[in-house]
Amino acid sequence: MRRPLLITAALLLGTALGAAWWLGGGQGGDRRDPAGILIPAKPAGSVVMEKPLASGPGTVLTVADPDQGVLSEQGLKDIKAFFASSGSKALLVWHAGALQLELYAPDTQAGDLLDATGLMPAVMVLLTGQALRDGILPGLDTGIATWIPEWAGDDRGRVTVRNLLEGTSGLARPAAPPAGEAISWTLSATLAAEPGSRFAPHRFEAQVLGLVLSRAARVPVADLLSDRLWRPLGARPGQLTAGGTDGAAYLDCCVKATARDWLRPGMLLLDGGVVGGAQLVPTPWIDEMQRPTVFTRHDGWRVRLGWPFEARNGNGARKPFVDGDTIFVSGDEGSRLYVSKGRDLVVLRLGSVVPDWDESALPNLVSRAITTPPAEFRSQNGMKVGKARDLNGQIEMPPITKPPPVPKVTVEPLAPLPGAGNPPQSQ
Repeated sequence: MRRPLLITAALLLGTALGAAWWLGGGQGGDRRDPAGILIPAKPAGSVVMEKPLASGPGTVLTVADPDQGVLSEQGLKDIKAFFASSGSKALLVWHAGALQLELYAPDTQAGDLLDATGLMPAVMVLLTGQALRDGILPGLDTGIATWIPEWAGDDRGRVTVRNLLEGTSGLARPAAPPAGEAISWTLSATLAAEPGSRFAPHRFEAQVLGLVLSRAARVPVADLLSDRLWRPLGARPGQLTAGGTDGAAYLDCCVKATARDWLRPGMLLLDGGVVGGAQLVPTPWIDEMQRPTVFTRHDGWRVRLGWPFEARNGNGARKPFVDGDTIFVSGDEGSRLYVSKGRDLVVLRLGSVVPDWDESALPNLVSRAITTPPAEFRSQNGMKVGKARDLNGQIEMPPITKPPPVPKVTVEPLAPLPGAGNPPQSQ
C-alpha cells in the first residue's frame, strides 16, 4: 500500500509545484496574464508570420456604366466563356479610365486577398526606379556586395542591380526556405552561371533585389513597398509572408492583395508612372522597362513585349496582338497583366497555370470586344501625340517590322576564387 501512496503524493506535489511555477510566470515557459488566462510560451526557433502590405482605405476605382455598351454583347459572352474555361480566379478589364468588367470565380469575392507573387519582379523594378531617382542607389552597375557584405570576395557579390532587373544574375533559387529565416535563405543562393552571361529570369531575383533595396534604404522591404509604392498607388492593405526572427519578407512567395489592387501596377505602366497627377515613378524609367534587352527582343525589365510576332521562339503568342504596342507581365504562377497604351487598356488575369497558354488570346478577345474606336491622339503637356505610335507621348517606339538580330550569348563556367569558401547555408 505504501508504494501507491508515495506515487500519488509525488504526483500531487509535482502538480502543486508546476501550478505555482506557471502562475508565477516560470522563466522560459508559459505564463498567465492578470486575468488568469494561460499564455503559451514563445516556441523555440524561428516562426513565419503574415505582415500587412500598406494600410488605409485605398482609393476607389471608377466603375463604368454597363449600359454604355463599351463591351459588345458577343464580346462579353466570349470573355466570360474564356474565363470559365481557363480556371481563372479573377479577370478585370480597365479601359478609358474606368473598370469595364470584373469577373470572379464562384469561390472568390472582390475583397479576397489573392496570390499574384509572379507580378512582384515587375513591382520591384518600379520600386528600383524610385530608389535610383531618390539617390538610395548610386547606379545599376554596382556589385551587390556593397549591400550584401556576406557575399564580399565571393562570385555572387559581382552580380549587379542591372543583372537582377534584366534576369541575368546567374543566381539559382535555393531549396525550400527554413521557417522565419528569409535573409539566411536568400543568402544561401548559389551561382549557376557567370553574372550577365545567361538570360534566365526568375522571381527569386526579386527576393535578392528586395534585400538590396532594404539595406540601401535601411528600411524593411515590406515598409518600403508599403510607403513608397503600395499606398501611393491607392491600394488597400495586402499581405506578405515575413520571417518572425529576422523580419525580412519572402517576396518569392505568398504576396497577396485584392484583384483591384493587382490591377494598379498595370495602370501605373499605362499612365507613364503617374498616379493622381503625381509622378510616382519616373517616366524615362517606365520607358526603359519596355526596351528590349540585348538578350531577347521580346523582353524588357520584367515586362514582355508584344512585338514583333514570331510563331516560334517568340513571346508565347500564337497570333499577333491586335494592339501592336501591348506589353505584359507574365507570372509563373498563372497571373497575367496586359497593357496597351494605344488602346488605353489594362487586362488582369489571376488564376492557376494553364498549360500551353496563348499570350495573345485574352488581350485580343478583350480588344475586339471594345466597341469604341482607338484614340489616335492624346493631349500631353499641350501637345497632341499619337498614342499608338509611341510609349509615353515623347519617345517614338522602335520599328516592329524589322527587329535587330538577337545576339548569341555564351555561358562561361565559373572559376572559383582562391580560398573562397562555400556560400552560407540555411539551417
